Amino acid sequence: MHRLGCVVVIGALAVAVSVVGAGPAAAAKGGNNDTAKLCQKGGWKALVSQTRDPFANQGDCVNDGAQGLGVARLAGQTACANIGGTFSFGGSDEIVWTCKYSVPPNPVMPQALVNACQTDTGGNGAGLSSHSLVGQPNTLGICQG
Repeated sequence: MHRLGCVVVIGALAVAVSVVGAGPAAAAKGGNNDTAKLCQKGGWKALVSQTRDPFANQGDCVNDGAQGLGVARLAGQTACANIGGTFSFGGSDEIVWTCKYSVPPNPVMPQALVNACQTDTGGNGAGLSSHSLVGQPNTLGICQG
């Protein structure tokens, strides 16, 4: 009877060690579900791959996120939030993003948005243009790629 108890204890320890060891091994394969979720519902349009290239579609973004590859937000989204603006994704093949912000307190063309547009277009875009909205103290910054 004593031997049976030892076998049961050893078996239970072996199972516990296997389960604890499998956790990190599974995590090392990738599988970042939270990142993949960022890509859904149009979120992929404001994210870029680890090489800073925009995703062609939601599936590409989800695939990279699920594999644990780097997925980052567009610099424009962060810059727009920092000046109290409202960020929007593109809208056409040429427009990367827009930021609606107040003037004042911001200048007509905040340098942070200019820099973010250059980052998001890889320095190859048409750049940032600003347009005053008629009857409003707001300006629309448009980053074109």
